[in-house]
Amino acid sequence: MVSPHRPTGPEPPDALAAAAATGRPEAQAAWFRAEHPRVYRLCLGLLADPAAAEELAQDAMIHLLDRLDRRPPGSPYPAWRNRVVLNLCRDQARRRAARDRAEKAAAGRVPVAPPVLGPVERASAAELREILARTLAELPPREREAFVLRDLEGASTAEASAAMEVTAATVRSLLTLARRRLRRLLGPVLETGEAS
Repeated sequence: MVSPHRPTGPEPPDALAAAAATGRPEAQAAWFRAEHPRVYRLCLGLLADPAAAEELAQDAMIHLLDRLDRRPPGSPYPAWRNRVVLNLCRDQARRRAARDRAEKAAAGRVPVAPPVLGPVERASAAELREILARTLAELPPREREAFVLRDLEGASTAEASAAMEVTAATVRSLLTLARRRLRRLLGPVLETGEAS
């Protein structure tokens, strides 16, 4: 006798989002479990600050859940999600930059650069994530967005283009610039690590 049930596996993001949009608690819980790690990685890559990324990821999940039923028809869920999170991260970065400018003006001084890490600290995975976050923070925002979406999250050029609301050629150009800049920024760190 053939089982009437299909094999279970991870549901596609579009199906999870459609189910969560119905308002059923179990569907929303499944959507949250599947989506939160992705949203957090996007926030971390775009903001380059783990604490800010964790906070914004929580807000982004609520923001997305509130708008699931208003997603544009025919828009693939991953592209829509990436665009929403990208816009939230841009807003957060603008607010943070404005706050930093105000604090610098009030203090009348420039913040001190973070210390250079020693060999023991470089061995730690947490320290490596910190190096990556700091390096990503050095990228101009649009280059960081292209790099995070394409290289860290594995989005296609078309998906990144839709999320960033730019042409595919612009995404490719920004990605080339980001990779070149990251090689230059990470070169001295990696050479120091190899020498120790």
